[in-house]
Amino acid sequence: MNSTVQKKIREVAKQVSTLPACELPQALLSLQDILNDASMRSEQNIVKKEIWSAGLTQVLCQLVRQDFTHCPGGWQCAVSLAALLCECILGLDLLLADSQTFQKTFLPLVIENLILLCKNLQEKYLQIPDFEQYKSSRQDALKFFTAVLDVTVHLVMSYKTLGGKVLMSPRLLQLLITDDKETSIVVMNFIRSIVELSGLLHIAENDICCFLDELVYKLTSTSDAIIGRSATKTVNALAEAESRVVHLLNRRFIGLKPLLKRWQFKGFQPELQKLLSFLTAESAAVTEEQEYHAAAVVIQSTFRGYKTRQMLHRAEKALSSLQRKYRETKAANMQKKLADQQQRALQEQLVASRQLALRNVRNKHLHYIGILPAGA
Repeated sequence: MNSTVQKKIREVAKQVSTLPACELPQALLSLQDILNDASMRSEQNIVKKEIWSAGLTQVLCQLVRQDFTHCPGGWQCAVSLAALLCECILGLDLLLADSQTFQKTFLPLVIENLILLCKNLQEKYLQIPDFEQYKSSRQDALKFFTAVLDVTVHLVMSYKTLGGKVLMSPRLLQLLITDDKETSIVVMNFIRSIVELSGLLHIAENDICCFLDELVYKLTSTSDAIIGRSATKTVNALAEAESRVVHLLNRRFIGLKPLLKRWQFKGFQPELQKLLSFLTAESAAVTEEQEYHAAAVVIQSTFRGYKTRQMLHRAEKALSSLQRKYRETKAANMQKKLADQQQRALQEQLVASRQLALRNVRNKHLHYIGILPAGA
């Protein structure tokens, strides 16, 4: 890293120590240009280390907690800061002492602050009246909310251990417990992504039960097919990630299966059938075995169909060959029969001709005998 870049980072650090709180976001966003100027990956890592050493990464982490309603740039600035924080963290290679603090203390704090930012954005979205003149503002707030959750997913993709911190955060359950359609769908998609990335191995049963209670409530209380599908897919993701979820479903929601019939033919039949299979299975292994059995039935049916079609094809080919030989034999027999008839007709004609010749000779002899004198 050249001295110019180092000087720029120190200038930003100096500004942060002197500027009022409302002007800090814009000053810190200048770090994005410094990161963009570092073209090679190795240079970016050095820049990230320098930003960490200057304490600016820690300032970014704390800054995303504040209310951006009256800050220059508003909540768009908050989303940009969250993205910048994520970029400063990803790929950061620190010394052992700093690395332990980074992994055990700083990263969990980042996750908690990002979820808090999501909570603030959700509240901001819900405060905007659902009228036509505020449609653009609601769309922007929802976009900001989704963007911060995407940043969190991006972090968990690089640091899988953060998935448990996300799922055990009390504020995540607060995000899920809402009657708003749009944000609840986004949160359910987010939970599903985190579960698929990190699983539920270290998640307490009580936390899992809280998620299941809210998801089942959404399944049984709403008539919106989009929410129903998203909730179903999320429950399935939880059940596939951890066998405990299957036991909890069968133990806590005994009467759920009949209630799910209301979702039949609503456009997500495969997901619904999978959830029903979890509710009827004693364990995830049984469910998996049922899926394997169903797959085996399909494979066997396909193979039998293939063999049957192959056999029919051979039979049709053999029948065609038999019919051809039959027609050839029949034609040969007809030709032979016709030749025999022609030969017999020729022989009969020759015999008749010979008999006629003999009759003529005999008649001629009789005629000659008749014209001879009597005394001759």
